[in-house]
Amino acid sequence: MRKVIITIFTSIFLLSGCSTFKPHQVSVEPLHPTVTAQSTLPANLQIEVQSKDIRNSDVIGYRISRFSDRAEVTLPVPASEALKQGARVAIVKLGAIPAPSADTKLTVELTHLEYSATQSALQSVKLNATIKVTAEKNSEFLSGNYSTEKEYQYATTPSLADNQKMVNEILLMTISRAFNDTKLVNFLAR
Repeated sequence: MRKVIITIFTSIFLLSGCSTFKPHQVSVEPLHPTVTAQSTLPANLQIEVQSKDIRNSDVIGYRISRFSDRAEVTLPVPASEALKQGARVAIVKLGAIPAPSADTKLTVELTHLEYSATQSALQSVKLNATIKVTAEKNSEFLSGNYSTEKEYQYATTPSLADNQKMVNEILLMTISRAFNDTKLVNFLAR
């Protein structure tokens, strides 16, 4: 009898664990890129910043549990506003002025964001992000793709707060990489 009761409670515990394995909707917080580039931009240079989130889907990947449960991880609101704000912050840090309309233009596009989880002794989550930055000045163009990949490890399935932190960190690292590219900064400065 005792064995039957233990089996029932174990089954209830396992089933309740499955039912609480929910999808995560992450959002992008304001981005404040780190700019360590040696070059700076002219103080009177005005730059118009545009941004786009051109991913094919809101789903960036799937969370997994030790019991092989899967749940979507989504970025339901486009990251375009956060990218635009991050680019504007970087321009100020480089010494120029973001403007609503200017001859010098900068377009930042989120082209790829992927969340990939695997389970062994620890749970590993690999995040990969790519942004494309296109600069236009004096009818000339310069484009570059900037990618970042980072792997995180957890003893248990990452929480919503963990997933939020990882996604924001990978986007921040990627936009920081773009604005530390001396080729891009020098193109804007000339």
